[in-house]
Amino acid sequence: MSKVISFDIWDTIIKRNCHPEEIKLKTASYIYLKYNNDLKDKYKDIYEILNLRDSIEADLCKKAEEDGHDGECKIEEVFDLLIEQIIDGKTSLKSSELLKVELQNEKDAIFINPDIIPIFEEHKDLDMYCVSDFYMSATSLKELLDYLELPVKIKKIYSSADYLLNKRSGNLFKKFEEDLKLKPEDHIHVGDNQYSDIEMAQSLGITTIKTTKTDFNFTPSKNRKMEYNLKSVLKDKSSEENRLFNAGVELAPLLYFFIYSIIENGIKTGLDTIYYQTREGETFIKVHDLIMNNNPFSVDVPKGEIMEVSRMATFGASLNEFSIPALMRLWSQYRKQSMTALFKTLNIDIKDYNEYFDKYDIDKDEAINELWDNKNIQALFKDKKFVNSIENELKNKRDELLKYFKESLNIINDNKDMFVVDIGWRGTIQDNLAYIFDKKRVGGFYITLYDFYNKQPDNVYKLSFIDDINIRDHEVANIITLLEWIFNPGTGSVTHYKNGKAIRKAKDEELAVVEKYIKPLQEGMFAGCEIINNYIKNHPFEASESKNVVYSLIRKIKTKPSKELIEAYYSMVFNDTFGSAEYVEKDNKLTFIQKLNLIKCRNMLRQEDWKEAFLVYNNMRYMELFTKAMGIIRKIIKRK
Repeated sequence: MSKVISFDIWDTIIKRNCHPEEIKLKTASYIYLKYNNDLKDKYKDIYEILNLRDSIEADLCKKAEEDGHDGECKIEEVFDLLIEQIIDGKTSLKSSELLKVELQNEKDAIFINPDIIPIFEEHKDLDMYCVSDFYMSATSLKELLDYLELPVKIKKIYSSADYLLNKRSGNLFKKFEEDLKLKPEDHIHVGDNQYSDIEMAQSLGITTIKTTKTDFNFTPSKNRKMEYNLKSVLKDKSSEENRLFNAGVELAPLLYFFIYSIIENGIKTGLDTIYYQTREGETFIKVHDLIMNNNPFSVDVPKGEIMEVSRMATFGASLNEFSIPALMRLWSQYRKQSMTALFKTLNIDIKDYNEYFDKYDIDKDEAINELWDNKNIQALFKDKKFVNSIENELKNKRDELLKYFKESLNIINDNKDMFVVDIGWRGTIQDNLAYIFDKKRVGGFYITLYDFYNKQPDNVYKLSFIDDINIRDHEVANIITLLEWIFNPGTGSVTHYKNGKAIRKAKDEELAVVEKYIKPLQEGMFAGCEIINNYIKNHPFEASESKNVVYSLIRKIKTKPSKELIEAYYSMVFNDTFGSAEYVEKDNKLTFIQKLNLIKCRNMLRQEDWKEAFLVYNNMRYMELFTKAMGIIRKIIKRK
């Protein structure tokens, strides 16, 4: 009879763009995410699940040998035993579900080996078969080959899982030749494994063709190295816009892994919607959409929606009464405030209330320290006509807010949980919403959180991405305004609601600066996020494993900021009307003459939160040496 040709499958016909163990790890990630509540505590870890699976496979292969077979196993049996050992109690998880997931994971990672095409062409007149050592059946392997739409017809697949025979022993080759009544000299075999596909086949008299095996670095342990290549999207440095783009690429891991962590949490807790609060949420949701459209999780991702809110738009609406005790939620943070600032914070026109300030001898523009102890303020708040008028305005604000939430977001005050995302730092907007939607449990996720000024509402819980206190207090605390600025979408801040719509306000100078400095920076971040997402799709990690990468980046941003990042930081102009009734503008550029006054420069440096930025912006790195020298001198004098 005519000669036939058989092919190994893995690294011969099919190649993966990751290590084969990472396919298993992705299946482990699926279990970890979708069935997290069902897992024993030990197995709420993708690496523990993977290690147990590998152990089960080894045990089944050993048992097969003891029973007189080759050392092979079937994936369904592996999954059955895995589920039995990792689940605490009853579960709906079945081995058939995991097989379906793993097949999809394989499809996401495989491609036709380009080196096999010439071999197909050379032997196109021969009948073609596959002979593979693998734990999946021929049916599953056929599904993968059909998915790739091979340019040739494979007549039949012989898988070691179906026969508990393998190529390593030579028995699967013998079974194949026995079924086809084939002599070894009429058989050509193609494969990558030097022993199983080449040496063993040749020892049986089979002609062989060797393909090249692809090696991947993979260590199945937590916090293994991430190897995405952000440099691949960097642009030439010929323009300021390109340099800002490149600075943004470097920031991408912070943005990506923040959103990755939010989504992972949402999957594990069963969220159907994650609400991204404006303004920064409009930047965050773009990465959420990136992840949703090119899903690295193997599990459906909660949808993301924009929630148009601000402290100003929600604070007044959250007040059940207009009283000094109620306003302590504000005054615990802004202990010194004028009536003008208070009314701007509430977004109420102060002109209609001038008579009351005259009546109680209050200078509306004077910033009063600890207003709640001021006798004139106390008298004002005892005026029922004044209080009732304000409360009517606040009620209208609440009604307008509720209308927006119902018509735009389909959110009403019921017992359905709500989960929001913001940049940080204390979750004030979340608190306001919790008072408004008091029947709901309101969760929140932030880059980081600091100590709360007020007692937390009973119906809130808050999570933070950066939970290392040292990083939070010694690095993030210095660059908070930078983080707010680089995620600014340039769409203005919500001031109030009207007819079911959110009304915004933005300063022209702010929009212009965002367009010039921040947009290119964000484009770089998004490009970097896409690179990371493509990598994570075939190299699964738990969100917690990104912490070291992010913490290292935060330290670098704080201590060794790039010139482009500093330029963007000092271009800052944004609305901070809540509480202080001011716009924030950053511009601490010193003249040459000012730089000569080292003592004055040192004093200015002391007032800066982000000292490294001040030094880079003014080209004054020499001040670090001066400051250190002054410290040494003070110590010497003190000793004497």
